[in-house]
Amino acid sequence: MRVAEAVAGVLAAHGVSCLFGVLGDGNLPIVDVLVREHGADYVPAAREDGAVLMADGYARAGGRLGVATVTHGPALTNAVTALTEAARARTPLVLVAADTPPGDLRNPQAIDQEDVVRPTGAGVQWAHSAESAAADAVRAVRRAFTERRPIVLNVPTPLLEREAGDLPGTFREDPAPAPPPRPEEAARVTELLGRAERPVIVAGRGALHARDELVALGARTGALLATTLKAKGLFTGEPFDIGVCGGFATTPGRELIRKSDLLLAVGASLNSFTLDGGRMLAANPVIVHNDVRPEAFETPADLRVLGDAGALAAMLADTAEPRTGWRTDDVAKRLGEYVYGSEYPDGGDETGLDLHTVVAALERMVPRERTVVVEGGHAALSEPSRGLSVPDPRGFVFPVHFGSIGLGLASAIGAATARPERVTLAVTGDGALMMNLAELDTAVRRGLRLVVVVLNDGAFGYEYHNMLHRGMDTGLSLIPRPGFAAVAEAFGARAATVRTPAELDGLRELIADPPGPVLVDARLTRAVRTRWFAEHENGLDPADPDFRPRYR
Repeated sequence: MRVAEAVAGVLAAHGVSCLFGVLGDGNLPIVDVLVREHGADYVPAAREDGAVLMADGYARAGGRLGVATVTHGPALTNAVTALTEAARARTPLVLVAADTPPGDLRNPQAIDQEDVVRPTGAGVQWAHSAESAAADAVRAVRRAFTERRPIVLNVPTPLLEREAGDLPGTFREDPAPAPPPRPEEAARVTELLGRAERPVIVAGRGALHARDELVALGARTGALLATTLKAKGLFTGEPFDIGVCGGFATTPGRELIRKSDLLLAVGASLNSFTLDGGRMLAANPVIVHNDVRPEAFETPADLRVLGDAGALAAMLADTAEPRTGWRTDDVAKRLGEYVYGSEYPDGGDETGLDLHTVVAALERMVPRERTVVVEGGHAALSEPSRGLSVPDPRGFVFPVHFGSIGLGLASAIGAATARPERVTLAVTGDGALMMNLAELDTAVRRGLRLVVVVLNDGAFGYEYHNMLHRGMDTGLSLIPRPGFAAVAEAFGARAATVRTPAELDGLRELIADPPGPVLVDARLTRAVRTRWFAEHENGLDPADPDFRPRYR
């Protein structure tokens, strides 16, 4: 058995049935064996960063190991931004990368690949020898799961045709249950809840397994249910779900959280994004912070409780005094009547649509069983994150951990591949889409149920509004774009361009159940800024009567 066969065999033995990549002479022997002998589904990407982003989106939406493959040298350097994003998102992912022969300094693609990978935050697992290659591949899979980050399996090309050692046993992720909190600490939380009249529970990714226990605790204590952005959708369907806590909170969610007298954060780091720079603590609430990781306790809190979120919630539900708290008819009515986009009048004009109107229309028209992928930038980040609901946390993919734009489309392709039963909605900007437009060809070849909505303001939007706010000439930020609908149709996708609310409403049939990729080029007015920008750049408070997202 050759090393190429051994590495492919290890991946297949670990349940890898789909991988994303760009072929080169160094990795094609492994891909060939995976596809030909093990029946893996190989998704060829246009670029290497796209392949890694697809594997990342696949892992986030599907809840399983993401696998990508590239050849050596420039193929790996092309993937650096994507690797950094996946590492900061703590995505379990294996990138199988070929490497040039050691000592071949005249090879134009030779580079110290470990030095390239290290700054991204990903790990490197070398295939040290032909005899150890299979065991090294198992180590890469194990490390991806246990370290919760991408691991680059670096395979020097001279090893590929050599005789490999025996295949080792497979790694199976079987994490030990987290310890429960100490009873005396739970008793202290019970005491604090007994005094609270307006409690809010904020659940993060570390509490995804504890949904039922947290719902029961909220019902007993009268607490509202909120999440961090990364746990968005955890409480979907609950009548007292107020959505995301932080800068992307809904209007009622923000107002209620800011009036709370106790914040119980479970499995959440309580960083500045979740607390919106402290704005969520306007009423100076008691803060109880629970996590299984001591390093998560970075923010000052009145009480810190180390232990499993589900165990803590169950202990509290058994001992807390039943209270009405926030769960009144008035609050239920307000939450039930809230509709995103109703806060402000439509700000569209002869130049284009109000981005809030576009997001509100997508919320109405795209089926609720969906995966939403957002993008960095002025228009495609905050309002889609705020206004688009998802059925569960895996229905929300947020490839913005590195602060980059241009990662959304490829991430959406991976997510759509992982969850083909759902419509995947990718919301991007015109500048971001230009950075990875070639991957639209990948989506078309795959026939994915993917709706790509381009919030197109003909500019780098954040820079435009930033320059305008600073009194600078905005001309540098204005970049005319091609007709994205025509480009998409040239790729083989269905497409439409919309400039008015009436044209937007006419998209319902096109995007409700797409048979394949659909692109919508939504032309925006630049006269409207997002609430997030107005608040953070201008220092305005949404409670201020002078606050408006539209320039006046």
